[in-house]
Amino acid sequence: MFITTEGIWRSGVLTPLEFIMNSKQEGAMAYLVIAMISVAMSQLISNVPFTKLFIMHMQNLGYTGADVNVWLALAAFSTVAGNLTILGAASNIIIIEALESRMNATISFFEFLRVGLLITLVNVAAYLAFFVIF
Repeated sequence: MFITTEGIWRSGVLTPLEFIMNSKQEGAMAYLVIAMISVAMSQLISNVPFTKLFIMHMQNLGYTGADVNVWLALAAFSTVAGNLTILGAASNIIIIEALESRMNATISFFEFLRVGLLITLVNVAAYLAFFVIF
């Protein structure tokens, strides 16, 4: 997975990220942008590969180890982004597959989304409030 992720990064396919976050952001704006990008992109390429790619992008923008809260925000938002849809995290797919093969039951994409949307919105709001206040 990480070899593929590195290939995606080097291909330049994700250069649209540069239009969304093209400079180092500060404060509440940084947290909001990271939250939006994390939730959206994790649905396209899953949260772990997204995080790997976005770390490289953020380093290119100038984020360093001194930007602790921004790195914590990336960890928080990319983690909860996995709750939105089945595709948001590889673990979701693994669990759904196990449910289908062992229990002869399933959860549809939209059933998952119905619950995942609420969970994701509440978590994102809570984390945004936390990072802005502290």
